[in-house]
Amino acid sequence: MTDSAAPVATWALRAHAVFDWIWWIALLNLLWWAFALVGLIVVGAVPASVAAADLTRRRLRGEVFPVVRAFAAAWRRELWRSNAALGVGAVVTAILAVNVVGRLGAGAIGEPLGIVSAMALVAAFTITAVAVPMYAHYDLPLRAYLLTAGRWAARNVLHVVLLLLGAVAVAGVGSVLPGAVPFFTVGAWLTLSTVLCIAFFTANDRALAEREAAASTSR
Repeated sequence: MTDSAAPVATWALRAHAVFDWIWWIALLNLLWWAFALVGLIVVGAVPASVAAADLTRRRLRGEVFPVVRAFAAAWRRELWRSNAALGVGAVVTAILAVNVVGRLGAGAIGEPLGIVSAMALVAAFTITAVAVPMYAHYDLPLRAYLLTAGRWAARNVLHVVLLLLGAVAVAGVGSVLPGAVPFFTVGAWLTLSTVLCIAFFTANDRALAEREAAASTSR
């Protein structure tokens, strides 16, 4: 390969990777809506989110699998278990979101109760957003996921800020390009939050292992 052809090949590979992720986001978005609706949203949204996180984690690890079949299998497998573990967080987040939207519409978000509601929404959203990929990444008791996600968020504020900035970016793109909302928004958020959280968890696990190794060496 000539020197001039190498940059072209590199650019082509990068473009292919970008479009591959765009395809992934669109497919994940479609599957999330389809399976969330099968569960009438109330019991379908949480396992659909868990399935999306699980498949994105597998994709990051380089696994190759039939996406639709794997998503359906993960959704069925986690239908009741994921709702038991994460359902409370999802319901609380949804209730707070409705409350905050209502106060925004009424122009009452600046009142003390409106500010408290908005802060509670951010906290509930953050904990649930962390808990979904945590559920896919770690094997914990069902009752421990939301509590562990809350503790993790409190100890990793910079990571939480980055995660919230990602949510703002996805929402901002959706507001600028409203036609893309039905096709990409949910898939984009679930992909982005999973990629970020898995990176955070992996870095934390590596740092913990290094500290334990250093401590054992110093004994």
